[in-house]
Amino acid sequence: MKLFTLHAFTLLIALACARGFVGAHRPSGVRALRGSAVAARVPAVRPTAARVATAPRDRMYYPLAALALALSTGVPSSAHASLTPPQALVAEAWRVVDRGYVERTFNGVDWFSLRQARVGAKYSSADEAYEAIRTMLSPLDDKFTRFLTPAQFASIDSAARGGVVGVGIELSPLPEPSGGVRVTRVIENSPAERAGLRAGEKIERVDQQPLMPPLTADDIAAQIRGPPGSRVVLTIQPVAEAGSIGEVRNLEMSREAVKLTSVKTYGSRLEAGGGRSALVIEIRSFTSETPGQITEALISPTAKSAAAIVIDLRGNGGGSLQGGIDAARLFLPDGTNIISVFDKTGVPRVYAAENGGATDLTKPIAVLMNRDTASAAEVFAAALGENGRATLVGERSYGKGIIQTLVKLEAGGGGGVAFTTARYRTPLNHDINKVGLPAAFPPVDGEGGAARATLQSQCLLSGARGTPAAACVPAAAVATATVAVGK
Repeated sequence: MKLFTLHAFTLLIALACARGFVGAHRPSGVRALRGSAVAARVPAVRPTAARVATAPRDRMYYPLAALALALSTGVPSSAHASLTPPQALVAEAWRVVDRGYVERTFNGVDWFSLRQARVGAKYSSADEAYEAIRTMLSPLDDKFTRFLTPAQFASIDSAARGGVVGVGIELSPLPEPSGGVRVTRVIENSPAERAGLRAGEKIERVDQQPLMPPLTADDIAAQIRGPPGSRVVLTIQPVAEAGSIGEVRNLEMSREAVKLTSVKTYGSRLEAGGGRSALVIEIRSFTSETPGQITEALISPTAKSAAAIVIDLRGNGGGSLQGGIDAARLFLPDGTNIISVFDKTGVPRVYAAENGGATDLTKPIAVLMNRDTASAAEVFAAALGENGRATLVGERSYGKGIIQTLVKLEAGGGGGVAFTTARYRTPLNHDINKVGLPAAFPPVDGEGGAARATLQSQCLLSGARGTPAAACVPAAAVATATVAVGK
């Protein structure tokens, strides 16, 4: 069973891979996705036996920073035979959230009364039932717990299957009240790249429709995706340069399947490290294939001759939580704590390293991250950083420490609900939700000044606009292997 994660706020439009969901428990009745994104059975993540009882092996973890995707069927419609279809949908949504929501006080609201009021109301259409569910979930004051229309649910489902056609960009939503989304990465050889779209630019409209709240990231993703060969027009606000903002422009492009390689590796020289050789591993997202791709890089001649390893997580919004855990295992000694997950019971499930790693555990490592590093990428970075295996360089990461589950409703005509089912903590028991991981070093060595400040800013950018990773690592970050390795 492959694991896949969706981040609630950053969407990989190319593969319809949303970022922000950090992990998800698989409720009873969950069915595994089939297709290129989630398929095939892989070894389950094993908790540390000495620290926690054996975890159920039918659990499925998918970070989204953190909306983890677990497709489940909700309450059968026959359970609500006396209700109208819209009422049955509302009742089913309530029951699904009720049985798995992590905060058992339900934010202090009278959760049962909400059900009575909404289920007992009369609805003349499915749209009215959708709005009733949104109203019912709103008092929880949890922006990650929400109703998904059939179109929104299908968009995320297709993302996990890897079959969505798009234009080849990764996005992060901008805060209210401005709305819109910011491009964090443009995929190589994609329609967006050919049209001239650049990382850092803001998308203000899709097909001339403004992207204003309450539109969610899922809504925007659904608007950008479409059938292969269909066309879409994005209205772009350019990146501010030299204190000025360029003219807004409309870019028309044709949608197509866009292939994204999750790992890119190459040899380089550390500019601040005396020109020492380095293996650079750029991880753009975590999938079940990521650990294998990293393993290939670690046994390559380039890795064997490298004096240090630089892992570039800039712009990585997550992906597969198991992919992130298994990738971290390649760099850690057996038994090292990677992540602790807490569901509604409050009992931790601890997942640890095994198999002794796939690389020299004394070779110094620097992990480069920025504000768009989220979800499974944060799990990976924390596992290496807090266990003393690597030095974190850059800026504070995004900060997603909660886990959501996505459930398809039987009475929903293809719709579903996403709701928070767990929290996670780092190896040092830190809750990074809305806080992020701090970097031990800012990028770049040297004295202050405008030139250094400019280089630092460029080192914090993602994708093609960012400075190459090896030029961003301070010498102190890879001077020696961290002394805490193996503790």
